[in-house]
Amino acid sequence: MNIKHLSKLAVAIGAAITVNANVYAQAPSVADEEVITVTGSRSPVNIDTALASVVVITREDIARIQPKSLDDVLDTIPGIDITNQGGRGQNSSLFLRGTNSNQTLVLIDGIRVSSASLGSTNTQIIAPELIDRIEVVKGPRAAIWGSDAIGGVIQIFTRQLEGSEYIAGVTVGADDYRQYKAGAGIAHPDGKGHTSITLNREKSDGFDVLKTAEDDNDGYEYDSVAIKGQQQVNSQLAIDWLARADQGDNEYDNAFGGANEAETRNHAWLVRGTYSQIIGHVQNHTTLSVGQNRDYSENYLDGTDVFTTVFETRRDQFSLVNHAQVFPFLQFNLGFDYYNEQLNSTTDFAEDERDVTALYAHSLYSKDDLTVEAAIRHDDVENVDSETTYNAGIGYQINEDTRIALNAGSGFKAPSFNDLYFPASQFSSGNPDLQSETSDTIELVFETTYANVDMAFNLYQTDVDNLIVWLPDANFFFQPTNVNEAEMSGIEFTAKYQGFGGNHQINAGYVDAEDKATGEQLIRRAKDQFSYQFDTNIGDLSLYVEYQYRGEREDNVFGVGRVKLDSYHLVNLTASYPVTPNLSVESRITNAFNENYETVVNYNTQDRAAYIGINYAM
Repeated sequence: MNIKHLSKLAVAIGAAITVNANVYAQAPSVADEEVITVTGSRSPVNIDTALASVVVITREDIARIQPKSLDDVLDTIPGIDITNQGGRGQNSSLFLRGTNSNQTLVLIDGIRVSSASLGSTNTQIIAPELIDRIEVVKGPRAAIWGSDAIGGVIQIFTRQLEGSEYIAGVTVGADDYRQYKAGAGIAHPDGKGHTSITLNREKSDGFDVLKTAEDDNDGYEYDSVAIKGQQQVNSQLAIDWLARADQGDNEYDNAFGGANEAETRNHAWLVRGTYSQIIGHVQNHTTLSVGQNRDYSENYLDGTDVFTTVFETRRDQFSLVNHAQVFPFLQFNLGFDYYNEQLNSTTDFAEDERDVTALYAHSLYSKDDLTVEAAIRHDDVENVDSETTYNAGIGYQINEDTRIALNAGSGFKAPSFNDLYFPASQFSSGNPDLQSETSDTIELVFETTYANVDMAFNLYQTDVDNLIVWLPDANFFFQPTNVNEAEMSGIEFTAKYQGFGGNHQINAGYVDAEDKATGEQLIRRAKDQFSYQFDTNIGDLSLYVEYQYRGEREDNVFGVGRVKLDSYHLVNLTASYPVTPNLSVESRITNAFNENYETVVNYNTQDRAAYIGINYAM
């Protein structure tokens, strides 16, 4: 890590403390309510006890930000850097602590939702209005969740309305943006459960996304629906369920001609039962989950119904987890996971199905000032290899206001169907001999409260081996190989202060993501990151101000080489006012100072944009 950059960051941190700040739930103040997180261990854990770096974003946080995409929410989290090829509806990449975009596991209510062919997740299609809560665990969690969790895990919890709770709203804005949303909660007749349904529709004419081709606006249209419910069958058995569908149509620019319209569909369902019983003095909760996700992508020629490619992947998922609370200070978790991945495509793959099976164990001890965590997992990926991963951590409460923790863990990323079996052509082919990418991470966490400012510092380093890269040979024939090694090291700082007219939040970070073979920075990742958020109430009027800074980054252009992209500053503003107890008006201004910037070479980003909406809730 560059010492010069670290010293600059230290100065920024010192200044930030004097300005005051706020972090979501990473370093809660004494006045904060108890925050429970489940993603880090797949069992309920108080965030004050969790050793992993966890950020929790609530429904209230989402309403305050008024995001127009999931990226708008995740971009406020330290350690996350997002690039986009032209705004909502276009390809985006999420880099968590400098790792590749396909090295972060994305879950919806515990269901894997990544594409088995691409190995990444289409976050553009996920509507923020259907989200109740987001948990982000930074650092490897493969010992809990398996493949993909090298940089971390992002789990999205679908919004659920209580019985007799209703919502509706309309928002309009720039680029002929229109959004319609509605939802209702239904109490079950026995009073022991409820089911809700939420709907969201968005449409926009968009803007021209690529500077070098097709001078036209590239619009999008998304429709989402979710049904979520729960029922307490008796004193021991509870069940819950989820069914959701997201569909999108978007236009894009193609510099090589051909297809420039895409239709995408993501479907997921889950049925889960939890049986609780006391055996001796041990409280056991056994959870059985059965679910499925499907993602579908179809590309068309402009203005026609002639498709060029179709990809559909399906993942049937099953898990059995037992959570045993042996003592108030000691818990054990044992689990079994199985999922079957299938691929259906107009492209003929040599293999189009595989099974993944896994066993894992996790324990957490927390008593007095000491917390110790350990986990181990073994995954068997059919036709690839098997991987054993671990997590280990120890934390010590130095005094009432200060805690320190040391975490270590390993992770892996299994190669996708495209990597392994993409059919050979005169230009490229897959490689069935690929091995999984693997990683080792160590992290130091320091949390303290000083002068009513809650602060958290994180230092980390991740080494990744066997990185899969598509490289050309002497005849420019591309094939993926396990050739690269990468090192990601960084520091994050978060702080929180309540006073001086409202809530102040600051995040600062530095990440050095280096290709060890060349010594060059991994492309499209900014080294420096800084943000400040402020929210306040003036009477009944709620105001939110967000400032973001991203440092320089490099991209790689075919035939040109590496290109440096400038740093940029963004300011976003939101306001909300309750006209009546049930009716409110809200507004958002994105990129208020009309910053002209790129996160990918030659791809435009959105200019200043304003939105206004009316919401009804009861």
